[in-house]
Amino acid sequence: MKKLIALSVMMVVLSIAVSAQIAERTRKHSIRHEFRTGDLTRPEAVELRRDQLQYNTMQRRAKRDGIVTPYERRKLHRTKVHNRREAFRFKHNRQRRVI
Repeated sequence: MKKLIALSVMMVVLSIAVSAQIAERTRKHSIRHEFRTGDLTRPEAVELRRDQLQYNTMQRRAKRDGIVTPYERRKLHRTKVHNRREAFRFKHNRQRRVI
């Protein structure tokens, strides 16, 4: 019985870890895909990548001491919302990549 419970807990932990890694990869894939389809120009893609890197750095620094304060959480949320809005704006601004 203990083995069954331990195995099920282990599977849940692994599935959570995998889903977190997929979410990060998905944003990178999305920027690359939008660039390849011509929805983003090169400068827009570079800016989105830079913003994503900045967000990841902020998140790492916030989690470094083991506690994410309400101020840090609010700042991270605002940055994430800003990045999403920029991505939407870039994708729908009717600028197309020629080549």
